[in-house]
Amino acid sequence: MISGTAAVSQLLGQAITIIQKIQDARAKVHGASDRLDRYQGQLDTLLSTLQLVQNEPEIQTPPIKKQVQKIITLGKELQRQLDAFATQLARSKTKQYTHAFISGDKDERELENAFIQLDRAKADLNALIVTTHVGLSGSMRDGFTAALAVVHRVDRNVHRVLGERLCMAAYLEEQRVDVEGNSTVPLKVEDIKALNFVDKVSWTDNEAFDDANVFNSDLVERQIYAPTEREYTGNKAHGRAMVVNGYSDAASVVAILQAKRR
Repeated sequence: MISGTAAVSQLLGQAITIIQKIQDARAKVHGASDRLDRYQGQLDTLLSTLQLVQNEPEIQTPPIKKQVQKIITLGKELQRQLDAFATQLARSKTKQYTHAFISGDKDERELENAFIQLDRAKADLNALIVTTHVGLSGSMRDGFTAALAVVHRVDRNVHRVLGERLCMAAYLEEQRVDVEGNSTVPLKVEDIKALNFVDKVSWTDNEAFDDANVFNSDLVERQIYAPTEREYTGNKAHGRAMVVNGYSDAASVVAILQAKRR
């Protein structure tokens, strides 16, 4: 089985390769349309952003991984359109195509729409990056601490590529790293709220057999309270078994078990 880190690395490598292929394909049709030529800068910045994520494991989060997958899907379609257009252009006379573009050719509009969708996906990726929480240790149960050296390092790299700061780094601006660069800062309840933490828990592919009872519920006492996000996927009960998805306090669990015995 490929590890999570290796899987993300492969995904980013695939995305970078696709953007590089799009750049090559776009170069083949350079000059055919001023409108399409303007998107070269977009491809350059997207490539730099993907390389930033590739070089910073701290920002290789599940939401960013999902956005990279979307970029791959959009990129493949754009590459297909560009390759088809380049082939069509090579088979036609330049004058005919110049006239067609001036007339608002359908192929150009479709390509421009594909570039726009990719640009929006890039903007969404940037937003996810700058709001990512980095350098954290701990849990919702025990509380969190932030390693300032990590926060500052990632912030510098993000600012160098995106021209924006990590929201977390800007919020912790007043905190200082000690001379050894090892300072950690405990995050208070107000910090958690200000940084928009979401308490995410998932229960996936849990199965119960025979007369077993499974409660996919969170009964853990927490030191930190934040907006919650719960996911239940692929949980199954077989025979007389029972699977309960969702919040259940101790009293509810007892009541459910008693009802089953009747």
